[in-house]
Formats: sequence, structure tokens, C-alpha cells
Amino acid sequence: MKYTKIALAVFCSTLITACASLETAVAPTQAFKQILNSREQATQQLNNASVCCSHISKLQYQPLAAGKAQLVAIDGNSPVFAFPEGNSYYAAFKLPTHSGDLKITVAGLIDQTVFNPSVLLLDAQFNVTRTIGADIISYQPARLLDGDRVEGVFTVDRSYVGNPNNETYMVIYTTQATLADETQIMSPSKMMAKAMSVQDYGAKDPLIPHSAWGVVNVEVEDTSATVIGDNFYKPVYQDAITANAPVVDPAPNKLVVPAAVAVTKPVVTQMPPAMLSDSEAFYHEQIKKSVSAGDIDKAMQLVGEAERAGSRNAKAVFIDAVKRSQK
Repeated sequence: MKYTKIALAVFCSTLITACASLETAVAPTQAFKQILNSREQATQQLNNASVCCSHISKLQYQPLAAGKAQLVAIDGNSPVFAFPEGNSYYAAFKLPTHSGDLKITVAGLIDQTVFNPSVLLLDAQFNVTRTIGADIISYQPARLLDGDRVEGVFTVDRSYVGNPNNETYMVIYTTQATLADETQIMSPSKMMAKAMSVQDYGAKDPLIPHSAWGVVNVEVEDTSATVIGDNFYKPVYQDAITANAPVVDPAPNKLVVPAAVAVTKPVVTQMPPAMLSDSEAFYHEQIKKSVSAGDIDKAMQLVGEAERAGSRNAKAVFIDAVKRSQK
């Protein structure tokens, strides 16, 4: 009997702690109840809302700092844009540029409804680089201080500062197709049973409707050039590839000689002796490995070192390796 009472006390203590954890986990949504419980109003207002801009470059981009989480409320006060998947309220950000690679987490918080996010990433010239959707963003059950959410994690490359193809802007929105959908979450009783490794005889898992309004948690981590996981976009290193390309005039078949070249007497430099084939092969392998690892700076240093030592095609190997890494 004594041991039964002790076990009961431990069970009750665990139950209270777990309930407290669950309450804490959903706490961030308490301040946004009006947004998260107004699906019909959100749909109606979206249908009647005016689009803010004619082009994606005109969106209201807010600077996003690395190193901290940010709760973003998306509601009737947010702007609307006509995305290819339909009109949507959105939040737009300019990503940190002078940093290491960025690990970004985007999560739609779940309450009575959920804003099921899609993420559009753009380069410095507002060209779309990729769309983060249902293949990456998925339901994650509550754990520790995080409540139920639909969440995606991806990485943004920062290994070549100044490249116009680097991802620079991020837009969070939702699609018309997902507004008619629902997300099935784990019931509190099943979550509790799983935490305590006991049989669950509780209610069915709830279905949470998607809404045009919601709350999104955005976290940006500067990984200091350390690539983490998948979902990694590597931009084409345009400066390295086109450094020696001629400038083409709009007129057909007409090359434009840069002014600096036209007025400057060319300097003749003596090429070093050709590199031994074994040394050439070694440099080629190291260049390929550096590009494959995402260390473009090291690869370019190896190219320069190889050319100074007499390599005739180290640059071609580098360019080919970069192109292959994009496939």
C-alpha cells in the first residue's frame, strides 16, 4: 500500500508538471486569441482587401536581425499581395547580409486556427530563388516550451559576400489552396500518454482549420559559415564565373571594350612553367572538395595558388565545380 501511494504521488506530480508545461507551451498564443479565433472574419476581410503593390520588389521589407526569435502577428492590419498561389496577407523581411550562413526557423503557431506558412526567398535583385512549402514545413507536436506548430527549418548561404545572387529577402505568406485545408494535431491526452509511456484511451486527434490570419514565430541563427542540415540554397558565384567574360553590346555581334582597357597599354607578364601533371591533379581535387563543402573562398585561393605555380586550367575546374554544385 505504501508503494502504491508513492507511485500515485509521483504520477500526480508528473501530471501536474506536464500540464504546467503544456500551459506554458501555448502561452505565446494567449495574447493573440482574437487573431487565432477569427477564421471567418479573416477570410471575409481577405476577399475584400486591396493588394498593396504591383511588384514584389515594392513590398514592405523589415530588417531581420540574427540571434533572437520574433513573434509576427499577421492579421487585418497586415498588407496583402497577389502571390502566384492567390492573394494573402504577408510579412516581408530583409535578411542579415554581413554574417555567417543563416539557419532560419519559421513556425505557424497553433491555437483554434493556424496560419499555415509558405516562405518565398529572393536574391538582391528580387528574383525568386526558391519557395519553402509543405515539403519542408510540417506539423510539430508541442515539446518543452514550444506549443503545437507547423514548422520549417532551412539554411541561407553567406559564403560569398557581395554576390547579387545571395538570398537577401524573405516573404512569409499562405496560399489559397491551404486556406481550405486543416492540420491534424496530437490530442493532449495522447501527448500526455506518450510522455509517460502509458496506453492512451483519450479523445481523437483534433483537426485545426487553416486561416488567413495567424501568428508566426521567426528565428534566425548566424551559424558562422557552418552548413547545417538540408534545405540549403547555394547561389551561383557570378563574380567568379563572369570575371573574364567580354561585355556584349545590345547590337548583334558587337563587343564593347571597357574604357579602362581601351586607353591602357597592356602589360605583358611572363607565364610560369607549366605545372607537373601530378601537382595539377592534386590542385584539381582540392578545388573540387572545397566547392563541394561550400568553402568557395578556399577554392578560389587554391585556384590563385595553382595558377601562380603554373596551372593552365585550375580556373576552368573551379567554374565547372561551381556549376555542378548548383544541380
